[in-house]
Amino acid sequence: MRLPAFEYPIRISRPRVLWKLAKAALDRDRPVLVQIVVTRRCNLACGYCYEYDKVSKPVPLQELKARVDALRKLKAVFMTLNGGEPLLHPHIAELVRYIAEAGMVPMINTNGHVLKAPLIKSLNEAGLFGMQLSCDSLEDNEVTEKSMRRLRPKLELLRQHAKFMVRVNGVLGSGNPAEMEDVAKVVVGFGFGFQCSLMRDSRGQALPLSEEALQAYLRIRAMKGRLPQLLNDNFQLPLARGESKPWKCRAGARHFEVDGAGLVHLCQPQTGSPAKPLAEYSVADIRRQFDCGKSCAARCPIAYAHLGSRLDGFRRQHSAHA
Repeated sequence: MRLPAFEYPIRISRPRVLWKLAKAALDRDRPVLVQIVVTRRCNLACGYCYEYDKVSKPVPLQELKARVDALRKLKAVFMTLNGGEPLLHPHIAELVRYIAEAGMVPMINTNGHVLKAPLIKSLNEAGLFGMQLSCDSLEDNEVTEKSMRRLRPKLELLRQHAKFMVRVNGVLGSGNPAEMEDVAKVVVGFGFGFQCSLMRDSRGQALPLSEEALQAYLRIRAMKGRLPQLLNDNFQLPLARGESKPWKCRAGARHFEVDGAGLVHLCQPQTGSPAKPLAEYSVADIRRQFDCGKSCAARCPIAYAHLGSRLDGFRRQHSAHA
């Protein structure tokens, strides 16, 4: 990967991000958190994932920049780069820089396995605000290749060099719950945040945890320094117990996903709705999705949808569509 030389570093401070969120809270027409696929290619093949392949070419940089321009016009706050494995995109640092210079807050979801010190430093200079890595077990197993054995040296590199926020996510149900506890202890020991996600069924709904996994999850939640309060995952507690959680999902408005073809989707499980080109997505579309409830919300485990909707719990919403 050819790493660009930037003329000057960009730093996005936490107070500046909080100021952007405060402005967005007053303007219900602004997307808070948009995820954008930069490549479907991945260097792993985890058993529970179907968001990747081994052959796709990266989305051309100019097309991605055009999508950034469209999101800038919509006044989006956060933009998260997804895959596949986004760090496989040959121009990932340049794209991060373009997002930051457009006035948005760039983040990356990654398995982290291709991280090296020069890439971390380039992402620092580009203005990356946060990176979420995935780790599900201590060792590789038949379900996941996202193991701490692979990730630990990358966490050490991040501790030495990263100037952006680092958080690690693990999927409970993809391995031994006790291992997930051990993974969380390692991550928190590095000084990074850790959160758990829940396994989903074929419709994208949360699968309840076994009693063993639930107890492990509760112990992980009690770990000091696990997550900042702003990013708490309290919404998962009833879902983990097999219950439902009433809330007002603003997917398609405050949060949505843009696939590799540039089409807008409510979230990953709701791919195909509305499947409208981002270049044509307007404030009218945002208002329509903001006001429309989602029938899948009660058992929804999609953290980005919950986080993006938190500003608007007090605002009204119509009944959920079918």
